[in-house]
Amino acid sequence: MVLEFLAIPIWILLVIAIAFIAITIFLVGFLRKLLVNTVIGLIALILVNWLGGAYGIKIGINFLSVLVTAVLGLAGVGLLILLHLAGLKL
Repeated sequence: MVLEFLAIPIWILLVIAIAFIAITIFLVGFLRKLLVNTVIGLIALILVNWLGGAYGIKIGINFLSVLVTAVLGLAGVGLLILLHLAGLKL
């Protein structure tokens, strides 16, 4: 009789398991996208620094610029270029 009150119904365990799997899939997908954006953004920043040196465009590769490119991707590199041209250097 006491064990019946302590037992968790199987449907609650299934809901918890499905929620855990869904959260894990979401996090893996998000982290993969973040990693791809970071790599592409770093390559783009290196290219901008290499090709833009003749035009006076030099964007520092630091934590903030990598964070912007990781979150926004190539649009983040464009934002950093626009900020640099506007006179705000990160």
